[in-house]
Amino acid sequence: MLYCSNPHCSNTFNPDGNKFCIHCGQTLTPLFRNRFRVIRLLGEGGFGKTYEARDTDKMDEPCVIKQFFPQVQGTAALEKATELFKQEAKRLYELGEHPQIPRLIAYFEQDKRLYLVQEFINGQNLLEELQQQGTFSEEKIIQLLNDLLPVLQFIHERGVIHRDIKPENIMRRQQDGKFILIDFGVSKQTIGSIIGQVGTTVGTPGYAPVEQMRGQVFPASDLYSLGVTCIRLLTGCLPNGGVYDSLYDALKGKWIWRECLPFATIITPILAQILDNLLQDYVTERYQSAAQVIQVITPPNLRSAVGMNYKILQDLLISQKWREADQETWKVMLKISNREKERYLRVEHIKSFPCQDLLTIDGLWLLYSNGRFGFSIQKQLWERVGGKADLDLKTWNYFGECLGWRSKNKWEPYEDLSFTLASPAGHLPRAIWSMRLDGRRKRLSALTSRLTDCQI
Repeated sequence: MLYCSNPHCSNTFNPDGNKFCIHCGQTLTPLFRNRFRVIRLLGEGGFGKTYEARDTDKMDEPCVIKQFFPQVQGTAALEKATELFKQEAKRLYELGEHPQIPRLIAYFEQDKRLYLVQEFINGQNLLEELQQQGTFSEEKIIQLLNDLLPVLQFIHERGVIHRDIKPENIMRRQQDGKFILIDFGVSKQTIGSIIGQVGTTVGTPGYAPVEQMRGQVFPASDLYSLGVTCIRLLTGCLPNGGVYDSLYDALKGKWIWRECLPFATIITPILAQILDNLLQDYVTERYQSAAQVIQVITPPNLRSAVGMNYKILQDLLISQKWREADQETWKVMLKISNREKERYLRVEHIKSFPCQDLLTIDGLWLLYSNGRFGFSIQKQLWERVGGKADLDLKTWNYFGECLGWRSKNKWEPYEDLSFTLASPAGHLPRAIWSMRLDGRRKRLSALTSRLTDCQI
């Protein structure tokens, strides 16, 4: 049965075989599930087609219909495909709880086709905005990061990787200017297996990191794609089918986006370093979570639960006086714990250290080192090596080597450490661990536990 696209037509249903309504002459469209009336085709690809439509059960509310074509043989195979499809739809429904992710309205199977119906976002995507308004300023990029990073944190905490972040899949909602993340690649991955395209790579060349193109994805994979999206919006240089990418020097194996910025474009060192960190080829060298980037990009909160003044520490970090900042960190932590005379902290002092102050100290280090230094970075590595209070000596030594605290089979004296951004990730703060070498493993373990308790 076909349906007249004219909402004012009194005789909406028409005989099959007609292209135009026999009553008013308007183009006929399918009526999906006796509820959704198609308005126009938005796009099509290897997975199916996408339509703008109206929900006749909700006073013609706009919606988007995604139609998939299962290439399976037999009733049993189709039933299995439909079951997998339903499981995927339920995941998308849960994600739709976030106000910056389109709501899932319905899903169904009809005429051996599978359908997702989602909220229609009134606005334009960032590719369209780039083409109409020109390259983005730093201010607009920071707005994009501040808007989208919490969305990524939301989906990653639920075990979902988007897999296809690019300007076309980010929309600016017309009514409030908020950025909306659309077209989740997670559905494409599942649908890819359903329709028989096993091994289908989800992601767009020029935006997807190398591990994703090889079939593996992590939260950091989405962060990479977000970083690429930012530099393409800043420069206006888009991928051209993989033939040549003006933003990437293949011979040197690095992004050269700074050289492609429009004349007089100003990018602060902090944002530039954040973008560089997002664009690292190796997964372990990028930010590992959206929460980490949020902490780096957010202006530091200098609040203290005990009245501590962090202005000196902030000024030292801004000036990149890493050694002096390390010493200042040690001093404030001793003062907060009332251990200035003893000049070291015990496990019990670390376990009771104020969360607000721990958050401020870590946030300052993360921000001004562009995510390279901080207690939370040390925590990540500690957990990666299986850190615990009674960590075996071999692993403990390896942990020290990873941080640059140990080399050539010996622990480096404090005065021989490298106080530069070229130091290994997590190299600083260190002074707090330099006094009272015995029990350092237990104190580090206590710190990571305290960071977890404080949700850092």
